[in-house]
Amino acid sequence: MLGFDGGGSYPVVFRACRAAGAHWLTWRRGDLAPVTADPVRSFRVGPGRTCEAVTLVDETVEINGYGPARQLTLFEHHTPVMQILTSDPTAPAAALLAWLRCRWRIENAFTYLSAHHGIDALADYHADITPDTTKIPNPARVAARTTLAAAEAELASAERALARLLTSDQHHKAINKAIPGAEARITAAHTAVAAAKTERDTHPAKLPANTIGPQAKRARLRTHRRALQMVLRLLAYNAEHWLATHLNTYLQDPDEYRATTRNLLHLAGTITYTTHTITVTLDRPATPRLTRALRLLLDEINTTPPQLPGDPRPITYQLTTT
Repeated sequence: MLGFDGGGSYPVVFRACRAAGAHWLTWRRGDLAPVTADPVRSFRVGPGRTCEAVTLVDETVEINGYGPARQLTLFEHHTPVMQILTSDPTAPAAALLAWLRCRWRIENAFTYLSAHHGIDALADYHADITPDTTKIPNPARVAARTTLAAAEAELASAERALARLLTSDQHHKAINKAIPGAEARITAAHTAVAAAKTERDTHPAKLPANTIGPQAKRARLRTHRRALQMVLRLLAYNAEHWLATHLNTYLQDPDEYRATTRNLLHLAGTITYTTHTITVTLDRPATPRLTRALRLLLDEINTTPPQLPGDPRPITYQLTTT
């Protein structure tokens, strides 16, 4: 199954998926369409066998340029709030809605990675200087278009001049005498326009910068250090996410548990190295509620103690007694 944002919700896309033997799932573009069936309750089993109930309408609609498709409308407080379209006629409706809504988790993850882990920050300023092959406007084409515009302007002027001549107050003999010259001017202008179009079409609209200017260069940042640091940042994010999720099992604060975890990462403490173990002793948090949640989290971590790379000694965590 291929999932699309609203920007990919076009019949031509749906037909291409159908031709390739793939199902598709997408948001409906524009305003919500009227529903023709009554809302029902649908259930989805989530992680840990938790059950989520949603109210929705599951119906078949006709899409211009494609044909029949399945439309799911999510209701909240007796009001439709979201609609999706899909070609899959059998997948659980609540699961389809949940899968598409999860795209916002991806958006939020990238926002969080940028704000707290600097995922978009440069890690290495070393660069390789290479020929600049970026395509830019072709000066010859620009000049040809300018010539064509001037020729078209001359043609329009010649045609207006003939029209003014034919409707002028001059004696008819003077008008007749001037007509051949006006017509010759129009003919010459048509010839110039045709020649200018032919000349314009011989020049590509864009060319590589180093073709237009052989000395054009471009600095390309090296990626070896950036790739390594990107992996480390993603690992740090995943570790923080794991800690926050497990901490909230004991904290039960869905609104602030991520911020609480970030603050707890700054707790002071001491690290004690011995021959066989490494012990991390953290200062107690400011409140009994946080202290209890953190102690339970540390007990969970200590059941399978982590290790430093290349060091067999287990790392155990504890809180100060005072």
